[in-house]
This record gives sequence, structure tokens and C-alpha cells, in this order.
Amino acid sequence: MYKIPLPLLGFEEIKNLEIEKLDDYFSTLVLDRKNNITFTIVNISYLQHAAFDFNIDDKTLDILHIRKRSDIDVYFCVVLQEPIEKSIVNLVAPIIINKRHNLVGQYVIREKIPRLFTNLLS
Repeated sequence: MYKIPLPLLGFEEIKNLEIEKLDDYFSTLVLDRKNNITFTIVNISYLQHAAFDFNIDDKTLDILHIRKRSDIDVYFCVVLQEPIEKSIVNLVAPIIINKRHNLVGQYVIREKIPRLFTNLLS
């Protein structure tokens, strides 16, 4: 079980979640198993075609207890479509998982990024 000290947009009332790892790149965030509220997320390393750097502000670093880069994994929400090539990845608001402290938060990037969305298989 992971705590959510930095809310997920649109789900601010949810304070805990489970993470189900699908493979090395994809996982599912389970926000409410009873009501089947889940998100598919993809690790930033899978998106080499859309890779970019961004800075995380000090307040967020503190809230998520991030001391070094190796403490966290960075994921992005995926809106799955059929065919899979049409799936969309939101690059603006990554999901940050502090695996060392079992914390999760969604961070909205405020600096300019190359693009807001990308296809899953570009």
C-alpha cells in the first residue's frame, strides 16, 4: 500500500493506492478496487522518443521525501485506445513513486516541455 501525500488530479480524496506491476515499463495504479478505479501508467524510460528533463520544486521534493534520483520512479498516465498505437500519454503531469518510502504523488510540470502528449508507440 502506498500513501498519496501529493494528490492525484481529480482524485484528491483518495489517500492510499496499490500498484500492480505489469512488466518492466507498465504498471496499474489501483485507487479503488471495489469500484474498479484504476490507471495504466508507463515508466519514463519506455518513452525514449519523448524523453525530456524537468525539475521538481523543493516543496514537492520535501512532501515526497525525495533525497536522490534513485529514490523514485517517474511514470506517465496512459489513455489506452484500440488499436494500441492510438493510445495517448500525458506528459504534463507525471506520477512520481517514491519506492523507498511508499509514497505517490502527481506533479504538474510548470516549465516549458517539448509537447503535452505523445502516442504510446511513436
